[in-house]
Formats: sequence, C-alpha cells, structure tokens
Amino acid sequence: MPVQDDERERELVRMFNLDWDPSHQRAGVDAILSLVLPDRQISFEVEVKSTTGTTVSTARDVGMEHIEKWRRKLFVIGFYSKEARRPELQRCLCLTPLDMEPWIAAIETKIMIDFKLAACASRRLGLEDLFEVCGKQETYSLEDARRLHKQQWSAEEYSAALDTVEAGQQRISQSKMLEILSLRSKYIAERGATLNNPHISKAHLEQFAGTNREIPGPNWAETIRRIATTFAQDNPGHAAIQDGQR
Repeated sequence: MPVQDDERERELVRMFNLDWDPSHQRAGVDAILSLVLPDRQISFEVEVKSTTGTTVSTARDVGMEHIEKWRRKLFVIGFYSKEARRPELQRCLCLTPLDMEPWIAAIETKIMIDFKLAACASRRLGLEDLFEVCGKQETYSLEDARRLHKQQWSAEEYSAALDTVEAGQQRISQSKMLEILSLRSKYIAERGATLNNPHISKAHLEQFAGTNREIPGPNWAETIRRIATTFAQDNPGHAAIQDGQR
C-alpha cells in the first residue's frame, strides 16, 4: 500500500475509533469495530478505503475469496481532496454489507464463469494426465507432491496426504496424487479468473450521498456505531456479525 494511502486510512481508523491491525495486508482485515448490545457483545470486520477521486480502488487479483470476505464487512470510505502535499478529508461513507451487495454481486458475476470453468477443468483430469505431469509411478513421495502443489499446502496437509505404504515407507497413492493435481490445476486456473483492482463505481457510491450513510463530523465514532447497531438489530443472523469483542 502506498505510504500516503496508509496514512489516510490510519487517520480514518482513529476518527472512527476502530481497532487497527498494524500488520494488515490488502487481502486481510484492516480494522475491527466492537459493539456492546443490550444482550451481547459483537464485532465487525471493517474494510477501510480512501480516495482522492470519485471511485475507490479495491485490490489486485480479485477473486472469489475477496467476494466472500467483502460480504462480511462494513466499508468505511474517506473522500479526500487532491492536494499533493496534504489531502484533506472532505466526507465519509459507512456502508453495510447490504449496501455493498449490488456492487459485490456485479463483480461476482464477472468472474463466476471463469471460476466455473476452472472447477470443471480440474474435475476432468485423469490418471493419464497425472502420469504426463508427474511421471508414471505406483506411489508418490512428499517431494513429488511439493513440486506439484508448491506452497499451497502446509506441512501438516502434505503429511496427511500420505495414505499408503510402499517398502515400509509412507507414500501417496495415485488416486490421492490425482486429487492434488486437480487442486493445483484449479488453483492455477482461478489465478487467471480474477479482476485486477475493480473500482467501486461512482454510480454506486453517489446513491448514498446525502443519506444517513454519509457521516458528518465531529461525531464519527458515534455515527458508525449507530449504523452498525441498526444493521445488527435488523439482520441478526447476518454472517458479518461476529460474537464477542476482538
């Protein structure tokens, strides 16, 4: 993340009194909003964004994992001036998962066909494909599996794949290795089934201008908590609502 973007987003986190994760990354959790309701404590993951324009950038290589995460988050968006030295905050939006759903669904539609193709192609691999890629063996070693699937599995997952024994040594059967090949194929195909930094559009954001989603100062923290509380009360079973404070 560019330093200037990071500084603006830290400023938003302070203004809204959110819990900032200093080690967060673009695909991770930016901040947490904790609330105490009359009957329980809850928290929300928050996606913190800033822009000096009319649209908002999101992430590189946006795929289905991003879609799933965005559907469980509140979005805090700060609109800044274009001054080169010190952009000033002009207005803010706080959008719930339901506010963001039309835009998220549109992004999902754009990438869904490619993800379905990736799943279909990986399911159709057979033993001949395995032998072509990994060589024809009765069983395979952990090193064979690691050369194929690389860093996509943990050491524990690779060890769990050892499902047979040959000459007193734990090995991986052809059928299990074919599963690993299918997973690798799916991973490679899905990497190509992404969108590079789709922007939250001006048209989507403008519909919230002048509504209670546009947060005026100075009561930033109070207002976002009111929006989050109302959302939790109106949608008690929504996946964005997490039990307990973090």
